[in-house]
Amino acid sequence: MHVAGLSVTAQIVTPDPPARTFERFEAGGLLELECEQLTVGAAVSISLPVGDTGQEGLAGAPITLLGHVAGVKRHRSVLIVHHQPWRGRLVVRFFPDGVGTRVVVESSLDQDGLTWLAHKRGYAPPERPRADRHRIGLLVSKSGSAAVFAQATEALAMLAVEEVNADGGIGGVLVDLVVADDASNSVVGTVAAMRLMRSGCRVVFACVTSATFNAAASALRNTGVLLVHTVLNEGGRLGTGVVRLGERPLAQLRAGVPALMAETGSCHWFFVGQRYSWSYGAHWAARRVVAEAGGSVVGETYQPLGTTGFAQVIEAIERSGTELILSSLVGHDEVFFERQCSHHGLRATTRTFALVLDEATQQLIGNSDADGVWAAFGYFQGFRDDGDLEQRYRTSADGGILPPLSSLSETTYEAILAYARATAIASPEDQASIRRQLLAHNESETATQQTVHRPILLAESRGGRLHPRSR
Repeated sequence: MHVAGLSVTAQIVTPDPPARTFERFEAGGLLELECEQLTVGAAVSISLPVGDTGQEGLAGAPITLLGHVAGVKRHRSVLIVHHQPWRGRLVVRFFPDGVGTRVVVESSLDQDGLTWLAHKRGYAPPERPRADRHRIGLLVSKSGSAAVFAQATEALAMLAVEEVNADGGIGGVLVDLVVADDASNSVVGTVAAMRLMRSGCRVVFACVTSATFNAAASALRNTGVLLVHTVLNEGGRLGTGVVRLGERPLAQLRAGVPALMAETGSCHWFFVGQRYSWSYGAHWAARRVVAEAGGSVVGETYQPLGTTGFAQVIEAIERSGTELILSSLVGHDEVFFERQCSHHGLRATTRTFALVLDEATQQLIGNSDADGVWAAFGYFQGFRDDGDLEQRYRTSADGGILPPLSSLSETTYEAILAYARATAIASPEDQASIRRQLLAHNESETATQQTVHRPILLAESRGGRLHPRSR
Protein backbone atom coordinates (compact mmCIF):
# COMPACT_ATOMS: atom_id res chain seq x y z
CA MET A 1 0.00 0.00 0.00
CA HIS A 2 1.35 3.43 -0.88
CA VAL A 3 0.25 6.55 0.96
CA ALA A 4 0.56 9.21 -1.75
CA GLY A 5 1.91 12.62 -0.87
CA LEU A 6 2.68 11.89 2.79
CA SER A 7 6.07 12.96 4.11
CA VAL A 8 8.06 13.91 7.17
CA THR A 9 9.51 17.42 6.98
CA ALA A 10 11.97 19.24 9.20
CA GLN A 11 13.72 22.60 8.95
CA ILE A 12 17.03 23.94 10.22
CA VAL A 13 18.07 27.59 10.06
CA THR A 14 21.79 28.43 9.95
CA PRO A 15 23.56 31.82 9.96
CA ASP A 16 25.83 30.83 7.05
CA PRO A 17 24.97 31.44 3.37
CA PRO A 18 23.79 28.42 1.29
CA ALA A 19 27.20 27.62 -0.23
CA ARG A 20 28.88 27.51 3.19
CA THR A 21 25.97 25.58 4.73
CA PHE A 22 26.13 23.02 1.93
CA GLU A 23 29.85 22.57 2.56
CA ARG A 24 29.21 22.05 6.28
CA PHE A 25 26.56 19.47 5.39
CA GLU A 26 28.94 17.72 2.99
CA ALA A 27 31.63 17.58 5.70
CA GLY A 28 29.23 15.96 8.19
CA GLY A 29 28.61 19.11 10.23
CA LEU A 30 24.84 19.02 9.62
CA LEU A 31 22.43 16.08 10.03
CA GLU A 32 25.36 13.82 10.98
CA LEU A 33 25.90 13.03 7.30
CA GLU A 34 28.28 10.13 6.69
CA CYS A 35 29.36 9.80 3.07
CA GLU A 36 32.89 9.40 1.75
CA GLN A 37 32.13 11.56 -1.29
CA LEU A 38 28.82 13.24 -2.05
CA THR A 39 28.38 11.76 -5.53
CA VAL A 40 25.61 9.73 -7.15
CA GLY A 41 25.73 6.08 -6.03
CA ALA A 42 27.72 6.68 -2.84
CA ALA A 43 26.50 4.94 0.34
CA VAL A 44 25.20 7.38 2.92
CA SER A 45 23.95 7.62 6.48
CA ILE A 46 22.01 10.71 7.56
CA SER A 47 20.06 11.79 10.63
CA LEU A 48 16.46 12.98 10.24
CA PRO A 49 15.89 15.47 13.10
CA VAL A 50 12.32 14.56 13.99
CA GLY A 51 12.81 12.74 17.29
CA ASP A 52 10.61 13.82 20.19
CA THR A 53 13.18 15.13 22.63
CA GLY A 54 10.54 15.06 25.34
CA GLN A 55 10.50 11.27 25.22
CA GLU A 56 13.22 9.17 26.79
CA GLY A 57 15.16 6.38 25.10
CA LEU A 58 14.69 5.18 21.54
CA ALA A 59 11.30 6.85 21.05
CA GLY A 60 12.87 10.28 21.38
CA ALA A 61 15.99 9.60 19.34
CA PRO A 62 16.52 11.10 15.86
CA ILE A 63 15.95 8.76 12.93
CA THR A 64 19.04 7.57 11.05
CA LEU A 65 18.40 6.78 7.40
CA LEU A 66 20.69 4.47 5.40
CA GLY A 67 20.79 4.60 1.62
CA HIS A 68 22.56 5.94 -1.46
CA VAL A 69 22.97 9.35 -3.06
CA ALA A 70 20.68 9.62 -6.10
CA GLY A 71 21.21 13.24 -7.11
CA VAL A 72 23.33 16.28 -6.22
CA LYS A 73 22.85 19.94 -7.19
CA ARG A 74 25.68 21.65 -5.39
CA HIS A 75 24.67 24.36 -2.92
CA ARG A 76 21.01 23.70 -3.79
CA SER A 77 19.81 20.16 -3.06
CA VAL A 78 20.71 16.52 -2.44
CA LEU A 79 18.45 13.53 -3.20
CA ILE A 80 18.96 10.33 -1.21
CA VAL A 81 17.21 7.00 -1.82
CA HIS A 82 17.08 5.32 1.59
CA HIS A 83 16.60 1.63 2.39
CA GLN A 84 16.33 1.74 6.18
CA PRO A 85 14.33 2.05 8.38
CA TRP A 86 11.88 2.14 5.47
CA ARG A 87 12.32 2.50 1.72
CA GLY A 88 11.79 6.02 0.45
CA ARG A 89 13.33 9.25 -0.81
CA LEU A 90 14.91 12.04 1.19
CA VAL A 91 15.46 15.53 -0.25
CA VAL A 92 17.66 18.10 1.47
CA ARG A 93 17.21 21.62 0.06
CA PHE A 94 19.18 24.77 0.84
CA PHE A 95 17.28 28.11 0.58
CA PRO A 96 18.64 31.62 1.20
CA ASP A 97 17.11 33.04 4.38
CA GLY A 98 18.27 36.62 4.80
CA VAL A 99 22.04 36.37 5.25
CA GLY A 100 21.70 32.74 6.36
CA THR A 101 20.18 29.50 5.07
CA ARG A 102 16.97 27.58 5.66
CA VAL A 103 17.65 23.83 5.26
CA VAL A 104 14.48 21.87 4.46
CA VAL A 105 14.59 18.10 4.92
CA GLU A 106 11.72 16.06 3.47
CA SER A 107 11.38 12.28 3.59
CA SER A 108 8.62 10.37 1.79
CA LEU A 109 6.45 8.01 3.82
CA ASP A 110 4.57 4.92 2.67
CA GLN A 111 2.62 2.46 4.81
CA ASP A 112 5.83 0.70 5.91
CA GLY A 113 7.26 4.02 7.05
CA LEU A 114 4.10 4.91 8.98
CA THR A 115 4.09 1.49 10.63
CA TRP A 116 7.73 1.79 11.61
CA LEU A 117 7.19 5.26 13.12
CA ALA A 118 4.18 3.97 15.06
CA HIS A 119 6.26 1.09 16.45
CA LYS A 120 9.04 3.52 17.36
CA ARG A 121 6.60 5.56 19.42
CA GLY A 122 5.07 2.41 20.95
CA TYR A 123 1.62 2.89 19.41
CA ALA A 124 1.29 -0.08 17.04
CA PRO A 125 -0.54 -3.18 18.32
CA PRO A 126 0.07 -6.68 16.93
CA GLU A 127 -1.54 -7.49 13.61
CA ARG A 128 -4.74 -9.51 13.82
CA PRO A 129 -3.96 -13.20 13.02
CA ARG A 130 -5.51 -14.57 9.82
CA ALA A 131 -6.65 -18.15 9.47
CA ASP A 132 -6.36 -17.96 5.68
CA ARG A 133 -2.63 -17.15 5.77
CA HIS A 134 0.48 -18.96 6.95
CA ARG A 135 2.14 -16.11 8.77
CA ILE A 136 5.91 -15.91 9.31
CA GLY A 137 7.91 -13.20 11.05
CA LEU A 138 11.12 -11.38 10.25
CA LEU A 139 12.93 -9.83 13.21
CA VAL A 140 15.51 -7.51 11.69
CA SER A 141 17.57 -4.47 12.66
CA LYS A 142 15.92 -1.70 10.63
CA SER A 143 17.51 0.91 12.91
CA GLY A 144 20.41 1.21 15.33
CA SER A 145 24.01 0.06 14.96
CA ALA A 146 23.23 -3.29 13.32
CA ALA A 147 21.00 -1.75 10.62
CA VAL A 148 24.07 -1.34 8.40
CA PHE A 149 24.46 -5.07 7.78
CA ALA A 150 20.71 -5.74 7.59
CA GLN A 151 19.90 -3.35 4.76
CA ALA A 152 19.05 -5.91 2.07
CA THR A 153 17.46 -8.46 4.39
CA GLU A 154 13.83 -7.35 4.25
CA ALA A 155 13.88 -7.09 0.45
CA LEU A 156 15.31 -10.62 0.10
CA ALA A 157 12.85 -12.00 2.65
CA MET A 158 9.97 -10.51 0.64
CA LEU A 159 11.45 -12.03 -2.51
CA ALA A 160 11.59 -15.46 -0.85
CA VAL A 161 7.94 -15.18 0.22
CA GLU A 162 6.91 -14.16 -3.30
CA GLU A 163 8.65 -17.24 -4.68
CA VAL A 164 7.03 -19.53 -2.10
CA ASN A 165 3.58 -18.10 -2.89
CA ALA A 166 4.21 -18.44 -6.64
CA ASP A 167 4.67 -22.17 -5.98
CA GLY A 168 1.36 -22.41 -4.14
CA GLY A 169 2.35 -21.27 -0.67
CA ILE A 170 2.66 -23.71 2.23
CA GLY A 171 0.14 -26.55 2.08
CA GLY A 172 -1.90 -24.50 -0.38
CA VAL A 173 -2.05 -21.52 2.00
CA LEU A 174 -0.40 -18.24 1.01
CA VAL A 175 2.41 -16.94 3.21
CA ASP A 176 2.29 -13.53 4.93
CA LEU A 177 5.50 -11.85 6.06
CA VAL A 178 5.30 -9.65 9.17
CA VAL A 179 8.38 -7.52 9.85
CA ALA A 180 9.54 -6.15 13.20
CA ASP A 181 12.50 -3.93 14.09
CA ASP A 182 14.67 -4.69 17.12
CA ALA A 183 16.42 -1.27 16.83
CA SER A 184 19.69 -3.14 17.56
CA ASN A 185 18.50 -3.38 21.16
CA SER A 186 17.73 -6.64 22.96
CA VAL A 187 14.92 -5.17 25.09
CA VAL A 188 13.19 -3.70 22.04
CA GLY A 189 13.84 -6.98 20.22
CA THR A 190 12.09 -8.98 22.94
CA VAL A 191 8.98 -6.80 22.68
CA ALA A 192 9.08 -7.05 18.87
CA ALA A 193 9.42 -10.86 18.99
CA MET A 194 6.40 -11.14 21.26
CA ARG A 195 4.40 -8.88 18.92
CA LEU A 196 5.25 -11.23 16.03
CA MET A 197 4.07 -14.18 18.11
CA ARG A 198 0.81 -12.43 19.00
CA SER A 199 0.34 -11.59 15.31
CA GLY A 200 0.12 -15.32 14.60
CA CYS A 201 3.63 -15.99 13.26
CA ARG A 202 4.53 -19.67 13.45
CA VAL A 203 8.22 -19.04 12.84
CA VAL A 204 10.43 -15.97 13.30
CA PHE A 205 13.56 -15.51 11.19
CA ALA A 206 16.03 -13.34 13.09
CA CYS A 207 18.64 -11.25 11.27
CA VAL A 208 19.81 -9.59 14.48
CA THR A 209 22.68 -9.61 16.95
CA SER A 210 23.12 -12.54 19.31
CA ALA A 211 22.10 -10.28 22.18
CA THR A 212 18.65 -9.81 20.64
CA PHE A 213 18.42 -13.44 19.52
CA ASN A 214 19.16 -14.79 23.00
CA ALA A 215 16.66 -12.41 24.59
CA ALA A 216 14.00 -13.30 22.01
CA ALA A 217 14.66 -17.03 22.49
CA SER A 218 13.97 -16.68 26.23
CA ALA A 219 10.78 -14.70 25.59
CA LEU A 220 9.46 -17.18 22.99
CA ARG A 221 10.31 -20.33 24.96
CA ASN A 222 7.31 -22.69 25.20
CA THR A 223 5.14 -20.49 22.95
CA GLY A 224 5.22 -22.91 20.00
CA VAL A 225 7.00 -20.35 17.80
CA LEU A 226 10.21 -21.53 16.11
CA LEU A 227 13.03 -18.94 16.23
CA VAL A 228 15.66 -19.20 13.48
CA HIS A 229 18.93 -17.24 13.71
CA THR A 230 19.75 -16.80 10.04
CA VAL A 231 23.06 -14.94 10.27
CA LEU A 232 26.55 -15.70 11.55
CA ASN A 233 26.64 -16.31 15.27
CA GLU A 234 28.79 -17.82 18.01
CA GLY A 235 26.49 -20.83 18.50
CA GLY A 236 25.09 -22.02 21.80
CA ARG A 237 23.09 -24.76 23.44
CA LEU A 238 20.53 -26.42 21.21
CA GLY A 239 16.93 -25.86 22.21
CA THR A 240 13.70 -27.35 20.93
CA GLY A 241 12.39 -23.96 19.75
CA VAL A 242 15.52 -22.52 18.17
CA VAL A 243 17.66 -23.12 15.10
CA ARG A 244 21.02 -21.42 14.55
CA LEU A 245 22.12 -21.16 10.94
CA GLY A 246 24.78 -18.86 9.47
CA GLU A 247 28.56 -19.04 9.76
CA ARG A 248 30.45 -19.77 12.96
CA PRO A 249 33.49 -17.69 13.96
CA LEU A 250 35.67 -20.78 14.35
CA ALA A 251 35.23 -21.58 10.65
CA GLN A 252 35.81 -17.95 9.64
CA LEU A 253 38.95 -17.75 11.76
CA ARG A 254 40.44 -21.01 10.52
CA ALA A 255 39.97 -19.73 6.98
CA GLY A 256 41.49 -16.31 7.58
CA VAL A 257 43.93 -16.27 10.50
CA PRO A 258 46.60 -18.67 9.19
CA ALA A 259 46.38 -17.18 5.69
CA LEU A 260 46.82 -13.61 6.93
CA MET A 261 49.69 -14.60 9.21
CA ALA A 262 51.41 -16.43 6.34
CA GLU A 263 50.99 -13.49 3.95
CA THR A 264 52.27 -10.87 6.40
CA GLY A 265 54.81 -12.93 8.33
CA SER A 266 53.30 -11.43 11.50
CA CYS A 267 52.07 -13.25 14.59
CA HIS A 268 50.93 -10.70 17.21
CA TRP A 269 47.20 -9.96 17.44
CA PHE A 270 45.01 -7.36 19.13
CA PHE A 271 41.28 -8.23 19.47
CA VAL A 272 38.56 -5.55 19.31
CA GLY A 273 34.98 -6.61 20.01
CA GLN A 274 31.56 -5.77 21.42
CA ARG A 275 30.47 -6.24 25.01
CA TYR A 276 28.06 -9.14 24.51
CA SER A 277 27.99 -12.87 23.73
CA TRP A 278 28.91 -12.63 20.04
CA SER A 279 32.38 -11.18 20.61
CA TYR A 280 33.00 -13.25 23.72
CA GLY A 281 32.41 -16.43 21.74
CA ALA A 282 34.29 -15.18 18.67
CA HIS A 283 37.34 -14.16 20.69
CA TRP A 284 37.38 -17.49 22.52
CA ALA A 285 37.53 -19.21 19.13
CA ALA A 286 40.13 -16.72 17.91
CA ARG A 287 42.52 -17.44 20.81
CA ARG A 288 42.32 -21.11 19.89
CA VAL A 289 43.02 -20.53 16.19
CA VAL A 290 45.79 -17.99 16.79
CA ALA A 291 47.51 -20.46 19.12
CA GLU A 292 47.15 -23.25 16.55
CA ALA A 293 48.84 -20.99 13.98
CA GLY A 294 51.73 -20.16 16.31
CA GLY A 295 50.65 -16.60 17.10
CA SER A 296 49.95 -14.70 20.31
CA VAL A 297 47.35 -12.23 21.57
CA VAL A 298 48.93 -9.07 22.98
CA GLY A 299 45.77 -7.12 23.75
CA GLU A 300 41.98 -7.25 23.81
CA THR A 301 39.12 -4.82 24.38
CA TYR A 302 35.32 -4.97 24.41
CA GLN A 303 33.22 -1.90 23.60
CA PRO A 304 29.46 -1.30 24.13
CA LEU A 305 27.28 -1.74 21.07
CA GLY A 306 26.79 1.72 19.60
CA THR A 307 30.34 3.00 20.19
CA THR A 308 31.35 5.79 17.80
CA GLY A 309 34.74 6.89 19.16
CA PHE A 310 37.69 4.49 19.14
CA ALA A 311 40.60 6.84 19.93
CA GLN A 312 41.51 5.06 23.17
CA VAL A 313 41.28 1.66 21.49
CA ILE A 314 43.55 2.80 18.67
CA GLU A 315 46.03 4.22 21.18
CA ALA A 316 46.09 0.84 22.97
CA ILE A 317 46.71 -0.93 19.66
CA GLU A 318 49.59 1.39 18.86
CA ARG A 319 51.14 0.93 22.33
CA SER A 320 50.90 -2.86 22.03
CA GLY A 321 53.11 -2.92 18.94
CA THR A 322 50.78 -5.45 17.33
CA GLU A 323 50.86 -6.13 13.58
CA LEU A 324 47.45 -7.83 13.28
CA ILE A 325 43.97 -6.75 14.40
CA LEU A 326 40.91 -8.96 14.77
CA SER A 327 37.64 -7.02 14.71
CA SER A 328 34.37 -8.61 15.77
CA LEU A 329 32.64 -5.23 15.78
CA VAL A 330 29.16 -5.09 14.29
CA GLY A 331 27.48 -2.69 11.87
CA HIS A 332 28.00 1.02 12.44
CA ASP A 333 30.59 0.35 15.15
CA GLU A 334 32.70 -1.43 12.55
CA VAL A 335 32.25 1.52 10.15
CA PHE A 336 33.53 4.02 12.71
CA PHE A 337 36.40 1.78 13.81
CA GLU A 338 37.78 1.10 10.33
CA ARG A 339 37.49 4.75 9.31
CA GLN A 340 39.34 5.88 12.41
CA CYS A 341 42.04 3.21 12.00
CA SER A 342 42.65 4.48 8.49
CA HIS A 343 42.70 8.14 9.52
CA HIS A 344 45.16 7.39 12.35
CA GLY A 345 47.56 5.71 9.92
CA LEU A 346 47.17 2.15 11.23
CA ARG A 347 46.87 0.76 7.70
CA ALA A 348 50.62 1.39 7.27
CA THR A 349 51.62 -0.72 10.29
CA THR A 350 48.85 -3.29 10.79
CA ARG A 351 46.48 -5.60 8.90
CA THR A 352 42.90 -6.28 9.98
CA PHE A 353 40.67 -9.34 9.77
CA ALA A 354 37.03 -8.28 10.33
CA LEU A 355 34.47 -11.00 11.04
CA VAL A 356 31.39 -8.88 10.22
CA LEU A 357 32.64 -6.85 7.26
CA ASP A 358 29.90 -7.49 4.72
CA GLU A 359 29.30 -5.61 1.46
CA ALA A 360 26.95 -2.99 2.93
CA THR A 361 29.27 -2.22 5.84
CA GLN A 362 32.23 -1.98 3.47
CA GLN A 363 30.33 0.45 1.22
CA LEU A 364 29.56 2.81 4.08
CA ILE A 365 33.17 2.73 5.32
CA GLY A 366 34.18 4.07 1.92
CA ASN A 367 36.39 3.35 -1.05
CA SER A 368 39.75 3.71 0.65
CA ASP A 369 39.32 3.57 4.43
CA ALA A 370 38.74 -0.20 4.37
CA ASP A 371 41.56 -1.02 1.92
CA GLY A 372 43.46 -4.14 2.93
CA VAL A 373 40.88 -5.39 5.46
CA TRP A 374 40.02 -9.09 5.15
CA ALA A 375 36.59 -10.67 5.55
CA ALA A 376 35.29 -14.26 5.55
CA PHE A 377 31.75 -15.48 4.81
CA GLY A 378 30.00 -18.34 3.08
CA TYR A 379 28.65 -15.92 0.47
CA PHE A 380 29.85 -12.73 -1.19
CA GLN A 381 27.92 -10.98 -3.93
CA GLY A 382 29.34 -11.89 -7.33
CA PHE A 383 31.84 -14.50 -6.09
CA ARG A 384 29.87 -17.53 -7.23
CA ASP A 385 27.33 -18.31 -9.92
CA ASP A 386 24.48 -16.57 -8.10
CA GLY A 387 23.61 -14.23 -10.92
CA ASP A 388 20.00 -15.41 -11.07
CA LEU A 389 19.32 -14.43 -7.45
CA GLU A 390 21.09 -11.12 -7.87
CA GLN A 391 19.12 -10.37 -11.04
CA ARG A 392 15.79 -11.14 -9.38
CA TYR A 393 16.79 -8.96 -6.45
CA ARG A 394 17.64 -6.06 -8.75
CA THR A 395 14.40 -6.52 -10.68
CA SER A 396 12.43 -6.20 -7.43
CA ALA A 397 13.65 -2.58 -7.18
CA ASP A 398 12.18 -1.58 -10.57
CA GLY A 399 15.49 -0.07 -11.57
CA GLY A 400 16.03 1.82 -8.31
CA ILE A 401 19.15 1.81 -6.16
CA LEU A 402 19.38 -1.08 -3.71
CA PRO A 403 21.95 -2.00 -1.07
CA PRO A 404 24.27 -4.88 -2.01
CA LEU A 405 23.53 -8.47 -1.15
CA SER A 406 25.64 -10.12 1.52
CA SER A 407 25.81 -13.36 3.46
CA LEU A 408 23.63 -11.83 6.18
CA SER A 409 20.75 -11.16 3.78
CA GLU A 410 21.28 -14.19 1.51
CA THR A 411 21.16 -16.66 4.41
CA THR A 412 17.80 -15.21 5.48
CA TYR A 413 16.45 -15.73 1.96
CA GLU A 414 17.71 -19.32 1.95
CA ALA A 415 16.29 -20.01 5.40
CA ILE A 416 12.76 -18.97 4.37
CA LEU A 417 12.89 -21.21 1.29
CA ALA A 418 14.25 -24.07 3.42
CA TYR A 419 11.37 -23.59 5.89
CA ALA A 420 8.84 -23.80 3.05
CA ARG A 421 10.44 -27.04 1.83
CA ALA A 422 10.47 -28.43 5.37
CA THR A 423 6.76 -27.79 5.84
CA ALA A 424 6.10 -29.59 2.55
CA ILE A 425 7.70 -32.69 4.07
CA ALA A 426 6.34 -32.35 7.61
CA SER A 427 3.11 -30.92 8.95
CA PRO A 428 3.27 -27.15 9.55
CA GLU A 429 2.36 -27.89 13.18
CA ASP A 430 5.20 -30.42 13.63
CA GLN A 431 7.87 -28.03 14.90
CA ALA A 432 10.33 -30.79 15.79
CA SER A 433 10.28 -32.23 12.25
CA ILE A 434 10.60 -28.78 10.68
CA ARG A 435 13.55 -28.04 12.92
CA ARG A 436 15.23 -31.30 11.89
CA GLN A 437 14.69 -30.47 8.23
CA LEU A 438 16.23 -27.02 8.67
CA LEU A 439 19.28 -28.52 10.35
CA ALA A 440 19.52 -31.07 7.55
CA HIS A 441 19.35 -28.26 5.00
CA ASN A 442 22.29 -26.70 6.82
CA GLU A 443 24.22 -29.98 6.48
CA SER A 444 24.15 -30.93 10.14
CA GLU A 445 25.95 -34.02 11.34
CA THR A 446 23.40 -36.57 12.52
CA ALA A 447 25.58 -37.92 15.31
CA THR A 448 26.45 -34.63 17.00
CA GLN A 449 23.77 -32.24 15.71
CA GLN A 450 26.62 -29.75 15.23
CA THR A 451 26.23 -27.78 12.05
CA VAL A 452 28.73 -28.16 9.23
CA HIS A 453 28.49 -24.97 7.19
CA ARG A 454 29.21 -24.31 3.53
CA PRO A 455 32.81 -23.48 2.63
CA ILE A 456 34.11 -20.15 3.85
CA LEU A 457 35.27 -17.66 1.22
CA LEU A 458 37.98 -15.10 1.88
CA ALA A 459 37.78 -11.54 0.57
CA GLU A 460 39.91 -8.41 0.74
CA SER A 461 38.62 -4.86 0.50
CA ARG A 462 40.31 -2.93 -2.30
CA GLY A 463 39.10 0.23 -4.01
CA GLY A 464 35.62 0.14 -2.50
CA ARG A 465 34.86 -3.52 -3.28
CA LEU A 466 35.40 -6.90 -1.69
CA HIS A 467 37.58 -9.03 -3.95
CA PRO A 468 38.05 -12.83 -3.66
CA ARG A 469 41.30 -14.23 -2.35
CA SER A 470 42.61 -17.70 -3.08
CA ARG A 471 42.93 -20.03 -0.12
